[in-house]
Amino acid sequence: MNRDRGTIKWNAMMLPEHVKLLREWQSEDKLVEKPELDEWALQELSEQLTHAYENALQVEMKIWETTAIYKVRGKIDKIQSEKQQLRLEDGRTFSFHRICGAALAD
Repeated sequence: MNRDRGTIKWNAMMLPEHVKLLREWQSEDKLVEKPELDEWALQELSEQLTHAYENALQVEMKIWETTAIYKVRGKIDKIQSEKQQLRLEDGRTFSFHRICGAALAD
């Protein structure tokens, strides 16, 4: 136990294995699991994306990555069924399995 300006530092008492496990635990805590969509949700998602694509409407999608879910807004340029991808007009491409939500934007 080290004392530095009145505060106790406990790091000196921790084994390197403990520090490693705590760092792994902290990094795992930041991970976001992919939301599981049932058949109804997938059908609704497909309909929203198709409607937005056919009518050239702005769509806001929720995109899942291993550490977060973020929102993306834009017009759909192309739906590539054979590649399981969707491309926005600005050139960004997203695979279908990463899209976990969609809504028409105002």
